Amino acid sequence: MGDSGFAFIALPQIPPRNVTKAMTGKWVHLAKVAYENYFLRKMRKGQADPAYETTVMKMFGITRLKRDVAQE
Repeated sequence: MGDSGFAFIALPQIPPRNVTKAMTGKWVHLAKVAYENYFLRKMRKGQADPAYETTVMKMFGITRLKRDVAQE
């Protein structure tokens, strides 16, 4: 999309959805670039799950799925 971007938010991700929102603009592109830089830096440092990210996710009520090691 050039210098602009397109973002689509759907909650929950699996239908039926209660919330859907589509946004466009240059700020979406800038937000995507900023997130990519943050994610790559986090992976290079080996911080897959930093404490501050876990705390913020808990504040929003988001929990990670637990991995069953016995199935591997």
